[in-house]
Amino acid sequence: MINKKELNLFLKASQEIGKNFIFTQGAGGNTSYKDGDSLFIKGSGLKLKDSIKKDIFIEVNFKKIVRNLNIGNENPISGAWKESQDKKPSIETAMHALMPHKYIFHIHCLNTISLLVQENAEQKLANYFSDLKYSFIKYAMPGLSLSKEIQKILQNNKPDILFLGNHGLVVGSNSVSGAIKKINFVSKSIKTNFHKKLSLNNDLLHKIAFDTFYRPTKYLESNQLASKDEYINILTSGSLFPDQVVFLGPRIIKINDKSELINIYENFKTKNKFPITVIPKAGILVPKNITPESEELIFAIYLIISRIPKNEKINYLSESEENEITNSAEEKYRLKKNNII
Repeated sequence: MINKKELNLFLKASQEIGKNFIFTQGAGGNTSYKDGDSLFIKGSGLKLKDSIKKDIFIEVNFKKIVRNLNIGNENPISGAWKESQDKKPSIETAMHALMPHKYIFHIHCLNTISLLVQENAEQKLANYFSDLKYSFIKYAMPGLSLSKEIQKILQNNKPDILFLGNHGLVVGSNSVSGAIKKINFVSKSIKTNFHKKLSLNNDLLHKIAFDTFYRPTKYLESNQLASKDEYINILTSGSLFPDQVVFLGPRIIKINDKSELINIYENFKTKNKFPITVIPKAGILVPKNITPESEELIFAIYLIISRIPKNEKINYLSESEENEITNSAEEKYRLKKNNII
């Protein structure tokens, strides 16, 4: 039975992680704790930074979820929660149910993701964390597919930490302090690059955006994505992680002048999303109807790409993986909760 003091520690830790942009962006990530047969997990599309001031957690029966997984039920949370509520459990609920720890913290740590998108991520993890009890899991669609991969791992191993390829970090512990200690250790242990910021042609950025459906991004540092060819190449070559697809669409497009921006508008005006554009040596233009959650994700991408060592090979999500994310009912629900569709 979790006592009030423990619960307050968990809620405070969840809130602090939610307020730390390196760990959490928008409604990403989720935390949970177990009490008897119950698992209390953040609701889909809700924000960890609201852990204390809002009722964002949902009770599910995690033992029923594990049984559903064991019998091959394609909807493992079926019958394990009160579906009449105005919120639903996180897409990652089955993953939390499978992990044997009392407290589970799943975060989109930008330091960690900068490593997990690299082709040699598994080898680098072995170099960094040889003394940790961890497992690396190649990218799998969040939700059932990922849970099945974790289920395989847990048959022969009981890791405290999961590194999810192109996705994020999962830490399990039987104490809140133990989980937070591991999160901080992992994040600080991954070497990051600190590149000199370059000057950009701000006048050109505003000139191309003038009298169009686009404007310069409000996160000035994000414009550094346009400062180097290597950054632009990574940015425009594919999707790095699921939330990029969910909130920004599968492609970011390089343009050079106003006519190309007008063509993009004409080509996409019948679709749900206008793509983000990058102008070499100038900066980033975003559609004027972009949501705050989506725009801050561009800043997150800058923080990821700027941390990747030069000439590293990148493991992008495939087109089929992007389509799976785009067509996911769970991800569409999360967008709706954030007023993005």
